Formats: sequence, C-alpha cells, structure tokens
Amino acid sequence: MPGTLIRNGHVVSVDAQRNVYPGGFVAIENGRIAQVGPADAAPAANRFGDVIDATGCIVLPGLINMHQHHWYTLFKGMADGMLLEDWVSGLLLPLSLNMDADAMRAASGIAAMEMLATGTTTSLNHSVTTTTPDIVRASIEPVAEMGLRHVFAKELRCQTPGNPRHPLSLDEALAAYEEEFRRWDGAAHGRVRMAMTIESNAHWVAAGMSTEELVTRGYALARKLGVRITAHIAGGTLSLEKGFLKYLRETGRTDVRYLMQLGILDSHWILAHCIHNTELDLEQMAYVGASLVYTPTSESIRGGGIAPVAAAQRAGVLTTLGTDGPMVDYSVDMVEQMKVAMLMQHVRHLDPTRMPVDRVIEMATINGARALGLEAEIGSLEAGKKADIAVFDLDKPYVGVMHRPLSSFVTAGKGSDAKVVMVDGEIVYRDGAFPRQPDAMALVREGERIAKGILAKAGLSHGGV
Repeated sequence: MPGTLIRNGHVVSVDAQRNVYPGGFVAIENGRIAQVGPADAAPAANRFGDVIDATGCIVLPGLINMHQHHWYTLFKGMADGMLLEDWVSGLLLPLSLNMDADAMRAASGIAAMEMLATGTTTSLNHSVTTTTPDIVRASIEPVAEMGLRHVFAKELRCQTPGNPRHPLSLDEALAAYEEEFRRWDGAAHGRVRMAMTIESNAHWVAAGMSTEELVTRGYALARKLGVRITAHIAGGTLSLEKGFLKYLRETGRTDVRYLMQLGILDSHWILAHCIHNTELDLEQMAYVGASLVYTPTSESIRGGGIAPVAAAQRAGVLTTLGTDGPMVDYSVDMVEQMKVAMLMQHVRHLDPTRMPVDRVIEMATINGARALGLEAEIGSLEAGKKADIAVFDLDKPYVGVMHRPLSSFVTAGKGSDAKVVMVDGEIVYRDGAFPRQPDAMALVREGERIAKGILAKAGLSHGGV
C-alpha cells in the first residue's frame, strides 16, 4: 500500500497559525503531506504501507541548516584555541589547497549523514574553495545519493589583483557558473538547487580577492537566474591588527553599507554571521528584505562575539540558523544551535524573554525556507508541501519529566534523538541507519584516511588530545 502515516506524536506544524497537535498525525502520499491534524481526525492505519508510531516523540518540519561548509567535516577538532583570523591562515588556506575530487566526495557523503542523523533535511552549502566541474560534481552527487536536500552555493571568483593565478577571467567565471547552474539546478528530482557565493565583505575587497565589478556582475547574474546569494558578513574578532575593526577603519564602511552603496542589497542576499552588524545595518537589511543566518556555536568557539539577532528580529530582519562548517565548530546539530541561539541572546540582553523557544523553532524551519524562496514547498507541515519531516524521540532519561514538549526538546533534547527523517516522503534515516548507505562507518573510516593524508601534505599535525 502507498504512503506513510506518522501518528501519536506531538506534531508541531509551524504553519501560519502555528498549530500544534498533541497526539497528532501526519499523512504522507506521493512524497507530499496529504493531511496533518489531531488524533481524532487521523485516517485509518490500514490505508498506508508504513505506519510510524511517534508516541513520546515530537514531529517537526525537517530542519534547515542555512550555513554549512560540507568538506570541513574531514578536519573536526583541529582548531582548538584559534581565533577566526588565525584559523583562516593556519588551517583553511593550507587544507583547501589539497582538497581534490576524491576528498570532496568522501566529505560530502559524511556531511550528509551527519545532518540527516540529527534531523536536518536541507542544507545551504557555502563554497569557500575554487571549484572545477569535477569538484562541483563531487560536492553534489554524494549528498544527492544520501537523499539530503542540498542548496549548493558555488563561489564566484576570477582573476583579480589579490587572486592573479585564478584560471578564469570574470567573463569566463560568470559563464562557468551559468553552465553549472544549467547542469545541476533541479537535479535529483528537485532536491538539488543552486545558489551563488559572492564574498563581498571588507577584508575580501581590501585584499583584492573581490572587486566591485565581480560583486555587481555576479549579483546581476544571480538575479537573471533567480538564485540566492550567500556571503560572510561582519564576522571575525575585533582585533585592530587583523580583524573586522582593521578593515572598518581602512574602508570607513560596514559590509552591509557597501552592498547598499552599490545598490544591490535585496532579498537575494543571505548574509551569514553578521556578528558586528550595526543598528543601521539591520534596518537596511530589513528594508530591502535581506536575510540573516545566525551561527551561535561557531561564533562562540572562535571568540567572535554574539550577533545582534534579537535586535535584528525586532527590526524586522528574516533570521535563520546555521551551524557553520564542522572545522570551525565541531557539530552540525541544529537542535544544539536552537538552544545556544536562545541562551546567547538571553546573555547578551540579560533578558530571558528575548528569544522564545517557538522563535528558534521558526528560525530552524520556516524562516530558512523563506530565505531560500522555498516556503511554498518546505519549512512547515502543511497539506500539499513536500514531506520533509523529522521525528525526534523525547522518551529519554535526560529529557525527563515533560510538561512543555517544545521547551523540553530545545533545552534538553539532542539532534541525535532523531528517530525517523524523511525527505520528499522517503525515509532517509531511521533508528540509526541510512537506507541509502548501509555501511555508514566505512565511509567515515575512508574520510579519516583521506583527511590524514591531506593534513600530512599541508604539514599540519593531527595529533593531540
């Protein structure tokens, strides 16, 4: 029999009315949600080929990780004690020079498993290296094979004063991007979507890695193709020698102000980190509809600061959540991001009301879908939408006595509590197993072998405690 019925769960729809159904159900047919509702409206179980008993579980829209660097998963644990600027020069640059297609393929598969196993069904993968068609393929295919919904933000880079050895002129780079867009956007039955990475922040421009022409012409192509643009904005430390303040003093402008001055900041832009955004930056982002990605554990572990996310929400900015890559912070657990987002904003404002539990749920689901322009398809549990669903088992000793399931989930639960994860109605993770990857740990062991070889080539130690 076709279809799947999830029943007896605490169903959190995140629909426009924010309906919650204790003991509720979700019916899935042909890859889409057919019906959502309370227990007394549930259809007969014998109509479905698979019935999932979600007793003791919370049922959510699949989580949406809005800022990830998939290949970083090969180098977890290497960055203890490093400020972001030292991390870039000491780890990112030397390692990126040694990432070939085989390494990218292994990393991409492991990254997809990490996210699915913690309830993430969609990831925006922000490319930070110069990719060839082979590297793009190696980044996309393993993720598609695992079943994760993947927005691949290919970088736009070319020959510039700070990057003279790049193989492509700007015209050639734009053409290459468009070719990859035609090849991959909509692949894997629509689970693959393309976006564009344009690094437009002050230190990229000051270093000559990005130019005004690159930024403006890249934006024009993104508009033409209807893709989102992702950029690192106002991140790093406040060091006068090598951080955000150094470039602010040199340029006299914030990153957001630069995009506004060029006349190109709008809803196409997904701005990551935004740790040092000013109130004016936030007002301008809200005015034009640009979205913000908060990555609280990444900012914390590198000592970067606490982004003004509650202030951004108050200003009307669409705010979302991401993990950053696991070479920066070592986890891609979006449940952890929800908890830390709430805690950090309460600390910043000394006010335990500034970031309610239901708001961080929105940031991890429907807000991410809106930022991607996919809110008609994913981000909430509603009839007609794609069946991207995460079922988390809260029947755990460390969750304990439960009075408010959402509060218990965010503050005491873990991403690893994921019991069943579906994308397009297909079960891609269930009870610790990946139907599309029967031997998950063999892939991890292969990733370890490849990573050790790359570390050796880069002259970096992988020892320690």
